[in-house]
This record gives sequence, C-alpha cells and structure tokens, in this order.
Amino acid sequence: MKNRLMIIGKNLYLNQPFMEYIERELGHLGFLEQIVKLPETSKDTVTVLQQQIEMEGNLLIVASKYSFTPISKLLATMIDDILILKDNMLIPSKSEVYDDNSFLIQYENCTINVAMAEPGKTLPMFLIEPREQEGIVHVFDIDAEGASVLLEPLAKSHEIQTIITPLTPGWLQIECTSGRYGQLDNFLKSVHQLFQGKAIESTNIFAYLIHRLSLRNKTVTFAESCTGGLMASKLTREPGASTIFRGSLVTYSNALKAGWLGVEKETLETYGAVSEQCVAQMLEGARKIAQADYALAVSGIAGPGGGTPEKPVGTVFIGAESDTHTIVEELHFEGDRNYIQEQSMLYAYKLLFRIAAKELF
Repeated sequence: MKNRLMIIGKNLYLNQPFMEYIERELGHLGFLEQIVKLPETSKDTVTVLQQQIEMEGNLLIVASKYSFTPISKLLATMIDDILILKDNMLIPSKSEVYDDNSFLIQYENCTINVAMAEPGKTLPMFLIEPREQEGIVHVFDIDAEGASVLLEPLAKSHEIQTIITPLTPGWLQIECTSGRYGQLDNFLKSVHQLFQGKAIESTNIFAYLIHRLSLRNKTVTFAESCTGGLMASKLTREPGASTIFRGSLVTYSNALKAGWLGVEKETLETYGAVSEQCVAQMLEGARKIAQADYALAVSGIAGPGGGTPEKPVGTVFIGAESDTHTIVEELHFEGDRNYIQEQSMLYAYKLLFRIAAKELF
C-alpha cells in the first residue's frame, strides 16, 4: 500500500524537530512514498489535493490550526460532500472514523486521514492502519549484492517484496512487505535461517539493543571525537537507555583525550588523534572510567577541512572493546560532514553487534 504525506502550513514543515516527530508517529505505516509541503495560502493547493486524492493508497494530510477547516471544506467539495459539526470539528459527513482533530474518509481507492497539528503540542491520533504486513530485518557483514542474490528466490517463493538499504558498510536494512496474511512470518523465519547469527528482525534496532543488553545486565559507554556526541544522542532517544548506558565522553581536543581518557602523549605525537593506536587507548580509558561491559570509540576527519594526503577527509578509526576482545578498524567514508558523522556512528554500533554477538543475536 502506497503511503503519501501532505503538510499544509509553513509553521509545520519549517520546524524540523516537529516534522521528525510527525514521521516517527507515522512509522507504523512503513515507507512514505511522497511528502508534499505547501504553505497555507498556496495557489497550488486545489490542484495538488485533487491529484493526490485520485491516486491509490493512503493519503495523510497534516494541516495547521488555520488550514484544517479550509482543507476539510475543500476536500468535501471535491468528493461531493458537505461539512457537518462533530465534536467541535467541521468534517465531511462521509467521514468513517474521527477522533479529536483527526478524521478518516474513503474516496474511491484512496484512504484519506486529515489531522490538525500544532508545534509544541501532542499530535492527534492518526487513524490510518496498515493493510499490508511489513517487517524490517537488519543483516550484518554481508554486501547488498550478495544479500540480494540470496534473498531473491526466498522472497519470490513467499511472495514478499524487499527493499535493501545499506546503512553503513556491512549493515543492511531490509524492508519486507507482504500482501498476504501469514506469509511474512514464514519469510522472516527463513531469513533468520539463511543469515544465521547475522540477522535481527526489528523496526527499531536501538530499542532492540537496549532490550537485549538489559536482559543480560550488560552496559555500554562511548568515547567520541568526530561524532561529537551523536552516538550517545542516538541511544538516549529511546526509553530505557539508562538501564544499559553508563555515559559518553566527547573528547574533541587532544588535551581531553589525554586528560580524561588517558591517551598517552607519545601516542598522539607519533600517530595522531586519528589513528588505530589512539582509538584503542580511548576504548580502554572509557571502559575503565565507566566500568562498562562494552565501549565504543570514534576518532576521524569529518570535514570539510582538516584532511591530509595521508589521512583525507572521511578517514575515521572506529573501535569496540569488551573484557576479551578489542576491534579497531580504519574506514574511509564519502559525503558531507553530517553524512560522514552518521555513517561513523552507525558503524560503531555495527561493531557493538559484532563484539556483543552472544547477547544480541
């Protein structure tokens, strides 16, 4: 089922944190095929709305406080309906379901949910429910081409559609969709057998990580340089992070790498902050300070400046450590500063899944 989102109101779509909140609340629907943004006074609203309601699938219209009623009236006109008053809302009379500031209506092959939103306030209930079965599998340490070759006959036999997205080297996110009840569960079981010890089914991999480590009373800590706290931020967005997370040291300067983490002066002078030797000592220092079971550490050059011929922009050393193992790898990422940071953060977590495999798979 195709899902599309219309945002009516600049005060909504120019507020990036609020937009992220909206998309999180729509996560149960899966992939959003299209996001259309229009100001409240756009002369294109009539044309765009007409085009959208004539398409198949789910259409979610999130309207500002001032555009909610005009959009409801416009929609009613287009589907040859009238507005009626329901619970202090003016909504089309053909609305099948409604809740506070939200209503659902079916028009030919399009299911339409109009909801009013205000930045700084809790979103109303979205009333569209997924009609297809969807799942997400994370597969580690295999490339996209190899995974596609292995999955293709399996997906075909179970009538499953898959979309493979490489998140960072060695970490694939595979979205699986089935139009038939029961087929998805059987497919996912087969995927686990196919990628034994490398596959995790989860729509929220960070919530999964917290749950699994919590069950085993394991803890983790971070030492970050070029990611600037991104690793900690990603984990602490999830409820329950405090059960496994001891804290993170953002040691951007060499002085703090030495003073807080105990990286040796000779290491910094001989190999530099962006080096395998430095990250290995960052791991050791962070785990010692936090008394954690696992440590992750990152140091690199996110750009756009700071690179050298020997260590160009995108060079990042990433490591993970447990009581028995230490892993430090050299990566060369491409993209702008933020994308390099995001890939570095995800790769560090990928190493955690490797070093804590017994707890996480």
